[in-house]
Amino acid sequence: MPKQRARVTPTSAPLTTSRPALLEDGSDAAFRRLVNGLLALSSRHQALRDGHAARIGLAGPAYSILISVLHLGSQGAVSVSDVAAHMKVSAAFITAETNKLEAAGLLAKRRDPLDGRRVRMAVTPAGSARLAALAPTQRLVNDIEFGPLNRTEFRTLLRLVESLNGAADRALDLQQALAAEDQRGAA
Repeated sequence: MPKQRARVTPTSAPLTTSRPALLEDGSDAAFRRLVNGLLALSSRHQALRDGHAARIGLAGPAYSILISVLHLGSQGAVSVSDVAAHMKVSAAFITAETNKLEAAGLLAKRRDPLDGRRVRMAVTPAGSARLAALAPTQRLVNDIEFGPLNRTEFRTLLRLVESLNGAADRALDLQQALAAEDQRGAA
């Protein structure tokens, strides 16, 4: 006698958002597709960043810091807190990584003459040479990655990403507060 298959009853998953703007016909399926797409894009973009870094002998975060110091430096003096704010990471992380870049001769640090507590950073000629050697490959890869965007779409995406980063910071604060509340309730 053949085995009888167990009946599978579909269950509806709870909504993962309640905002009407993010729901279609009461479903969060498109929202979940967006979230999964953002995670996949972020993972791919990080892999591309790591590939750029490897081409010049660095780890991904070190490369991001080095190129951030170079770009921020075109607007004036660059401090640890400037880079931390730009990359949305802690100043302690930037300090540890920039110490490694300084030891490798790719970044120079000096005390700010106006405020001895602050450190000013600049990319050294050796660091600039590595980034310049990478630039042709970087342009090629970036042109492919962002090729589907026209100028209007690019400006819209930039505005949206900046807005979503601010909202994500607030969401992280809320998530941490809720976790702390859960911990207090479990104690």
